[in-house]
Amino acid sequence: MIKYISNTLLFIISINLLCSQNLDSLHVSKINDTILSKYLNEKRSFEIQLPRSYNIESEKNYPLMIVLDGDYMFNMVAGNVDYLSYWGEIPENIVVGINHGETRLKDSNIFDNVSHTPISSTSSFYDFIVDEIIPYFSNNYRVSNFRVIVGQGSTANFSNFFLLKQNPVIRGVISISPTLSKNMNRYLKEHLTKVNSKIVYTLSSSEKDFETIYNNVIELKSSLDSINNNNFKFKTYIFENENHYILPSVSIPNSIRSTYSMYSDIDKSEYVSIISNLDESPIDYLRNKYDLISAFYGIDKTISINDFMAIEEYIEEKEYFKFYDDLSKLAFEEYPKTILPSYYRGRFLEETGNYEKAMHIYRSAYTMNEVVGLTKDYLLELANKIQESLNY
Repeated sequence: MIKYISNTLLFIISINLLCSQNLDSLHVSKINDTILSKYLNEKRSFEIQLPRSYNIESEKNYPLMIVLDGDYMFNMVAGNVDYLSYWGEIPENIVVGINHGETRLKDSNIFDNVSHTPISSTSSFYDFIVDEIIPYFSNNYRVSNFRVIVGQGSTANFSNFFLLKQNPVIRGVISISPTLSKNMNRYLKEHLTKVNSKIVYTLSSSEKDFETIYNNVIELKSSLDSINNNNFKFKTYIFENENHYILPSVSIPNSIRSTYSMYSDIDKSEYVSIISNLDESPIDYLRNKYDLISAFYGIDKTISINDFMAIEEYIEEKEYFKFYDDLSKLAFEEYPKTILPSYYRGRFLEETGNYEKAMHIYRSAYTMNEVVGLTKDYLLELANKIQESLNY
């Protein structure tokens, strides 16, 4: 969704209407399913929420979000994923909620007394996710290679073990009020300091959480904050008033947004804190932003019109008009059949004194497609103003 606008309120309204019109005709699909697990020696039930565009975008792959404690957290996670993706804050995800019922303890909390790593039924549950759940979705649904796991308490601690591998099959962890097992702090710091895979980790607790959990989370936060590794993105949320059981209701929306923080469009905060203080080319910054989206999430996202407008605002504000030429080239890569490349090329020519050529560029775009917030009539208006000034 549009979050930074350089021109008028009308631009915001038109984008909002466009997104709403595109998605209002689409609906989420929820499915109940089971797997007969050879590792657990029983059937396990789970719920699935498919994205609104799943049956429309036949070639699109989606990140997979695995929700442990699906008995009580699936609907909360699925609802937030649907809402945030509806407005473009995050990509659409396929969400699966794994129900535990009476098996929660044996699924997530049976560890070796020496190494404090999963054994017995907890080891089997780990294998169930890696060798049965993930392949099931890879074979039957259009999932990407970016997978996120969500847990609370003992299941949040259990989720950490997926990161302690050379090539982790899960690269996003949302850890809510984890009941950390012995050595977990050390295991995570040692591994994540040198990890080569792109990892996104979100940790949360509250001042009114159980005291032991809160203190351990603060200690883990300190350890992970000290890691200097560009492959590792880490965020902690420490809330004030939520107890252990209320915590997921405030942590989940924040943690999901944090997991996909690099995905969202440029907003005012990013513009003021980063873009307005750039030492590099703003076009290079924009390319790097979308390269990171691809590297971390495996999503080849088209650069949004919003982000083009944010860079346009920077160019105008700083009067670095030479960058319009590079912005035009980038616009041609992303929107080759639209008037956007011609608009920025015309702005470059106009601001560098080549008025007649700018006028022709604006007019030549009349056969191209419009983009939201930028019309052919506006480009003709720019051309006419140049002609008037030249005739004058």
